[in-house]
Amino acid sequence: MPFPFSLICELLEAFSAQSLCQRKSTQTVTDWFARHRSSVDAHDTSIVALLSTLLPEKRTDRVYCIQVASLEKIVGRAFMLGSSRMAELATYKTPGLGLDLADSVERILLSTPNPESVPRHVVTVEAIDNVLHTLASRVKWSSPSIRATSNTLTSCNRGDLEALYRRLDPVEAKWFTRLILKDFRPVIFDPSQIYRSCDPLLPLVLNIMDDYYEAVRVVQAARTRLLPSARGHVLSRQHLLTRVKPKIGVKVGRQYWHKARSIKHCLEMGHGRMSVEQKVDGEYCQIHIDISNRNGPIQIFSKSGKDSTTDREAVHRNILESLRIGQTDCHIRKHCILEGELVVYNDLFGQEKRIMPFHKIRKYVSRRGLCLGTRQDSPPKLYERLMIVYYDVLLLNDDSLLGVRHSDRFKVLERIISRAPGRAELVQRQVIDFGRNLAASDLRRAFAQEIVSKGEGLVLKPDGPYFSVDEHRPYRHGYCIKLKKEYIGNFGDVGDFAIVGAGFDPVKAKTYRIPHLKWTHFYIGCLQNKDQVKRWHARPEFKIISMVELNDTILRALLRFGNPMPVPYQENTMTALEHSPRLRRTMAPTVAFTNPLVCDVKCFSFDKEGDTDFWSLRFPAVTKLHFDRDHTDTVSFDELQKMASEATTWTGPEDSQENLRWITMLEGADPGAVAVDAASQLTNTTIATASSCTSPHDSLKLTRANSSRRTSRRRSSPSSLVDSTVFSERISSQVAFVTPAASSAEAGSTSGVGPVSSNLERSPLSSPVFYKRRKTCHRSSSDCSRQCEPSRVSRLPVESTDGNRSQPFTPPSSRKRLVNTTSVGVDIIDQNSLMDESLFVKAEMGAKWLQQGNAATKAQDEVGNSGRICAEDAHSCLQVSLPPLNTYSSHRQKTELSAASDSGEDRSVCKYAGTDCQLAGIHVLLYAELHTAAKACIAQLQAHGAGDIILKPEEWIKTELDSHTSILREAPRSRVLLLVDSMERNVKTRALLQRLDRSRSQVDESKHVWIEVYDWRVIDYLTMSEDESITNKYYGGFSSPWRRWYCGLV
Repeated sequence: MPFPFSLICELLEAFSAQSLCQRKSTQTVTDWFARHRSSVDAHDTSIVALLSTLLPEKRTDRVYCIQVASLEKIVGRAFMLGSSRMAELATYKTPGLGLDLADSVERILLSTPNPESVPRHVVTVEAIDNVLHTLASRVKWSSPSIRATSNTLTSCNRGDLEALYRRLDPVEAKWFTRLILKDFRPVIFDPSQIYRSCDPLLPLVLNIMDDYYEAVRVVQAARTRLLPSARGHVLSRQHLLTRVKPKIGVKVGRQYWHKARSIKHCLEMGHGRMSVEQKVDGEYCQIHIDISNRNGPIQIFSKSGKDSTTDREAVHRNILESLRIGQTDCHIRKHCILEGELVVYNDLFGQEKRIMPFHKIRKYVSRRGLCLGTRQDSPPKLYERLMIVYYDVLLLNDDSLLGVRHSDRFKVLERIISRAPGRAELVQRQVIDFGRNLAASDLRRAFAQEIVSKGEGLVLKPDGPYFSVDEHRPYRHGYCIKLKKEYIGNFGDVGDFAIVGAGFDPVKAKTYRIPHLKWTHFYIGCLQNKDQVKRWHARPEFKIISMVELNDTILRALLRFGNPMPVPYQENTMTALEHSPRLRRTMAPTVAFTNPLVCDVKCFSFDKEGDTDFWSLRFPAVTKLHFDRDHTDTVSFDELQKMASEATTWTGPEDSQENLRWITMLEGADPGAVAVDAASQLTNTTIATASSCTSPHDSLKLTRANSSRRTSRRRSSPSSLVDSTVFSERISSQVAFVTPAASSAEAGSTSGVGPVSSNLERSPLSSPVFYKRRKTCHRSSSDCSRQCEPSRVSRLPVESTDGNRSQPFTPPSSRKRLVNTTSVGVDIIDQNSLMDESLFVKAEMGAKWLQQGNAATKAQDEVGNSGRICAEDAHSCLQVSLPPLNTYSSHRQKTELSAASDSGEDRSVCKYAGTDCQLAGIHVLLYAELHTAAKACIAQLQAHGAGDIILKPEEWIKTELDSHTSILREAPRSRVLLLVDSMERNVKTRALLQRLDRSRSQVDESKHVWIEVYDWRVIDYLTMSEDESITNKYYGGFSSPWRRWYCGLV
């Protein structure tokens, strides 16, 4: 027989009892399905009716147009109640009793039961579902598919509901009342558990087909086909995802989204390559295209699942043109399903063309032929039009794309869409690899730009299938993430507002579990006469702008510590409250607070609600109560309007200082107020130095950890040299290493050369240079000598290393000054011997060897005799790399001559840092074709007093290498920079660097030199570093401009 409704009531009663006891109720559902499995699986049981009864809120396609007040009248007619019994039925309206309409119906039937409540009149879920379906088919607000069945069903009206009420017992009547209102609270089932309990395959099929009828049909058909060989056979999610395709006319379910609370939270949930897209503030559209449909090829579903094709008729033309329907180059032969966002675009000539705020949509989109909430809106403008922004494609012809990864789906989308500004566009996006060290910095910068441009936020999508096929590891491809600034910390805080009144909802009151609760909704108001109240104690005049609900903790605090002095709303004479007609229709206040409370409110931007002409809070939430503050200290109405106008009005191109400010704030919003990439930046780019406050052993461990993390990641091919902001792979294969200071546990007891160690990673330097100490070492010379003593752990040979991995950089201009360091511990590296014998020699050298002309000769003699150089008067030690011995002396003399000539010449100096400019005397190679702003870059270089600016780098390099007096050959510590554009000209940049790398094989090995490659934006950051008028200095999460824009070596 069909499924009895009494069994559903049994589950609801048990679940409600568990909820009131605050116990987990999932086991209750599992036990109930296990008990009634035979009835659930019976051939005459309608699974659709069962699901529609257990989860009535999911049936958004059914609209009954029955609210609490009208249902109360239906119940009164069904039970033929007199005036006194109707008054008893209406007791649920009294605050503090803890009753709702369903409880009152149960009490009425307990006192006077229905006479027909006998076993032969059992009410089934199929009978109830048939009555509700027929009732909804007569309502124009129901979906077209529901209304289309009205001709095939028997006539039904609200009288059939009255007949059903007379066949129910008290418990059944209570839950039937809540079923009609689509609200079982405090019972809230987990839909996924209900679906799995009915059939394990049902959740995935419902993702593909978000319709109970179609999903159940597909699952039952799959089970039927397997009946002959069903023994031991299990249908997998992968199998279903490949066999079950989306169907035109049936909405595809949406992905599950996670909210990110910080940049660190994003990185934890994301995985691999993530598509970072602009979150468009519009109405969701799932567009179904059927070329063969003569009545119209377009069908549009809204987020709730309702068919809104007719309501959004104004955008149909844009969709047809963007898909090139009817044209020879159209890629759609049969079917297509796309996802997009419907927005209003401002196409006013002479102004910045932008997407308009969300509230503008309602005057261009009707609801079943009616424009709702537009009484206070301005009339439609000629320069405003509807636009569709596409961001995904799920079906193309006969091919389902649900199992295809996102990057491939977007390529298909780019191919089938014809973009038209103001009518049809693709979503703005960029791809960030979460496996790279710069992922946090890139994401933070993109998010800051979105905030400054007044955008709604970002959405992050993993490069995986639309739905996860791995139910045990859904995170394998990463999660879909929403990132808004209001989700992070206190970024959504608006200010202090006054709570001026309260209302009561009996159903909501049952969810709080607070006895005798009288207030469930609270009204936020703003003073309209703040100055008069402060100066002359005038009567406060509040304008109610929003209605909020409080969480359990804040509500209990308000009831315990608050003293709002409530009076009935009609009897209020202490304050003047003004609210909109829309608020009066939804839920008018029942009490007014003559002593308004003060609270902190956060919201998601601002909005103009329907039938209002002022800005109000969008999705407001109370975060804190202030019992020590007065309502005169709250935000006034004028202040709110000004605040909203500034937050929603675009003021022009983004301000770099504002962008940097937001980046800094986002860094501080990570847990512990420390940026998630702060540690990685430190270990990847900081020089390993001997410091009185940092243990060499700790530094070595950090370098090891980071190196192992780098090598474990996927590496690109050598051809993909340039990637968005930095080069992911480097060209050069030879470099000198900085030697991290080894601890006593790591170092050997004697100095010398040992075997190559495979478990010790070292950070490469861009070139062999001297580095200053960061802090003075105050230990004794003996301690310092022990610390700088070479270990037995040998280094990898130069030819097996990568000279372009992430590494620290010392500004080029500082290299001349570093020669005057009083005492430096160094590594002397003879590249010739390294190439042959893979040996490194560690030495300690004092300042006197640096100051004497024969320093290199003495150093070579000492190395040959004892393998080390000692400095008896050393006070501090630093491990760095020196150039080959045969070139050291010539370079020292070159440096001294250069310094002397610089002092005698009248050369231009930096207008920011004078002679201390980091670009002073540096040769800059600037390839004009690689720069979007070459002229501005040259002007900045001249302002910094750069030595030479060469616009034809390849010719200059060739000339220098052929010259007998070449600066490059005589200065192996390269003072030459190559500036490229690694972001917008990455293809040309990669070609240039590959040509330079190939030319290395054509040059004599003795003439090999290093040229440091940077993105040209380093000049902007360098200006920020040296310009004292700029106080907020931020380098994209790095400690210096050089580290931020370092690209590599050639």
